Amino acid sequence: MANAENLIPMDKRSQSEARELGKKGGIASGASRRAYRSLKQAAKAFFRENDDAAMQLIQALYEEARNGNVKALEKLEDLNGETVQREELAMKKKQAAAQSKPDNGKTAELIAGMQEAAADDLHEEAAAAAGTVETEESVPD
Repeated sequence: MANAENLIPMDKRSQSEARELGKKGGIASGASRRAYRSLKQAAKAFFRENDDAAMQLIQALYEEARNGNVKALEKLEDLNGETVQREELAMKKKQAAAQSKPDNGKTAELIAGMQEAAADDLHEEAAAAAGTVETEESVPD
């Protein structure tokens, strides 16, 4: 079993040893990704041929999610394409695309305007919570 005395940080190893360990890690990572991809393709092929089995799996996931199993809910969301990871990836792609385009100074203006609007909304919400601001609904006709 490993303990703190046996662990050597990468910055304390020689350059060739660190490179060799990195290479081994990369090879293992590639093998893991290929194995996962093969398993995923086999599952898709199986469920394409067996519609009944796919429906049973989805129903079982749904029942587990209703009973509070968060992982089952996440898997259902993934099947629907609604995962947070996918949304974050899409957002990062949009940001990267926006950064590659010239902004002509308008990005800074847009961000400043959004920050001011958010600050105004925050102040209004705080005032409303404290009861100091009347809304249109509470004003008598």
